[in-house]
Amino acid sequence: MDGPILKRRALDHIPPSRRFTVRPATASELSLLIERAAPEIPAMKVIEPAIRRVFAFNPETILAILDARGLAGGFAFLYLNESGLKRLLDGALSIADPDLGDLAVPGEAPRALYAWAMYLPGARVAAMGNVMEFVRRPGLANVDMYARPGTSKGWKFMERTGFEPVREGPNDLFVYRRRSAAPFASPVHRQLAGLSEAVASKLRCAEDRLPKAPARPRRMHVKVARGADDLLMVYAIRAAVFLAEQACPYAEEFDGNDQCATHFIGFVGSEPACCLRARYFADFAKLERLAVRKEFRRTRVSFDVVRTAVEHVRRKGFRRIYGHARQGVEKFWAHFGAKPLSPGNDFVFSDHLYSEMIAEYDALPDAIGLESGPYVIVRPEGDWDRPGVLESSAERKPRESQQEIVRKARPAARA
Repeated sequence: MDGPILKRRALDHIPPSRRFTVRPATASELSLLIERAAPEIPAMKVIEPAIRRVFAFNPETILAILDARGLAGGFAFLYLNESGLKRLLDGALSIADPDLGDLAVPGEAPRALYAWAMYLPGARVAAMGNVMEFVRRPGLANVDMYARPGTSKGWKFMERTGFEPVREGPNDLFVYRRRSAAPFASPVHRQLAGLSEAVASKLRCAEDRLPKAPARPRRMHVKVARGADDLLMVYAIRAAVFLAEQACPYAEEFDGNDQCATHFIGFVGSEPACCLRARYFADFAKLERLAVRKEFRRTRVSFDVVRTAVEHVRRKGFRRIYGHARQGVEKFWAHFGAKPLSPGNDFVFSDHLYSEMIAEYDALPDAIGLESGPYVIVRPEGDWDRPGVLESSAERKPRESQQEIVRKARPAARA
C-alpha cells in the first residue's frame, strides 16, 4: 500500500485519487475482473455464478475502477436489507451464494453494506478513496460497512481505517460505523474534522494516563513444519484445543496420520497460535485438524494458515481440496470456495456433527510437475522457488562409479 492508505485514517477520510475513476461495471468489465482476480482470489471462480446473479439483480453493486490505461481493478458490495443484516449478524448469511431476498432492491436504501470482494492489486489500493466517494451518495452515506479481512494485509488495512470487531455477531466479522465519520470532502469539512481530531487528541492524552493492558501482538506469519520442534508446537496447540477444551480422547485426536502429513503453523508474534495439516490422495488433498488457541481466536491467523495450505497443495498440483466442516463453521470454509459435497448427508465423529465439503480450483501454471526438473522436486517442502542445498552439492565432482571401485580393488593379473 502507498499514499494516504498507509496513514491511520478513518475510511471516509481517505481522499479520492486523481488517477482513478469509479463507476458501475459493465458486463464485459465484470468478466474481465473475474478473470484477472481469479489467480489471486482462489474462491473467485467458485462464487462467479453468485457474482453474476447479484450483478444482474443490481449492477450498481459491482464497481469498475479505471485509470488512464483502462480497467485497473474492481470492488463488489452486497447491499443488505433488514433481513440480510440480521442474517449477517446471526452468521446465517451465505456469502458464497447470497439469497437475493436478503439484498436491497435497486433504488432502495440498504441497511448495511457488506464489502464482498476487492481487487485492487499493488498501488491501486489508493483508489479506495474513490470507492468511498461513490458510496457517499444519498441513501448510502450513513450506512455502516461490514467486512471480513481475508489476509493479514486486509487486517492491517481495516485496523488503520477504523473497523472494529462486531460485539454481537460472528467472531470474524468487523464493522465500520459511518454515522460518526465525517466524510472527506470540502476544506470546511476538513477543518471540522481537524477540530474533532483536536478534541480526540485531548481524550487520548487523558487515556494515556490510565493503566493499559499489554497490547496483543499483531504480526502474523505461517511456516511449514519441518523438524521435531515444529511438530512439538503442532501437538501442543492441538492438545490445548482438542484434548483440554473439547475433551477429545487422545487416540481419536492423534490418529496415526501425523507422520504422513504436511503441517502448517501460524504464529502471532513469536507465539505458535494455530495449526493445520494436509494429507494427499490420488486426485485430491484433504485439509484437517485446524486448531486455534483460545487467546488468538480474534486474530486472522486461522485465515492465513488455511490460505497458505490451499496455496501449498495447489502448488503441488492438486485442484480439488476436501475436508470435514464441523456444524456451524461451514461459512468459514466457504471463504476458500468450499461447498457441501453431499448436502444433507452429515455424519458424526468425536461427538460432533460434520459435513463433507469440497473446493475445486483451476490448475496453477507454476504447479510442481515432472517438467519442473529434478532440482526443484528435491527442494524442501513448500520452498520450491529458492535453490536448495542439494543444488549446491552438484558443484562437487561425482564419486567414482561402483564398477570403477570394484576394478581398482581386484589384484593385478599375473603375466
